[in-house]
Amino acid sequence: MVLTARSAKQKGSKFEKKIVDTIKKQSGWHARKQPGSGIFADFKNDVFIMSPLGQKFIIECKKWKHGWRTGDKAKQSADMLIIEKDFGNPKVYMEYDMLINFMKDIKYLHEENEKLKEQLNDKDNDTK
Repeated sequence: MVLTARSAKQKGSKFEKKIVDTIKKQSGWHARKQPGSGIFADFKNDVFIMSPLGQKFIIECKKWKHGWRTGDKAKQSADMLIIEKDFGNPKVYMEYDMLINFMKDIKYLHEENEKLKEQLNDKDNDTK
């Protein structure tokens, strides 16, 4: 069966929604689909995310029938693959679950840091 433009678009849109939903639910980070999924100059790529610290990131989503075979082959059984082309920045290829776990850890550390700040504030107020 050959994918038509409409079914390919639906497949991509459904995958983008899945990414947004899992990031929001599992990591607690802010996530949303970009308006128009990349067709507007001000909203490039597919998904916008923001960390608990306010750091903003843009994600491009691709759903291919066979995945990225070259990346899977090169990664082998490693946790992640880092690739750098000549005159470029390194890129990281990893399992999505690992990314979500990193995001959860960052959110947890941010929350713990906020609790410590509150405790220090309370101690300062108690000594005044």
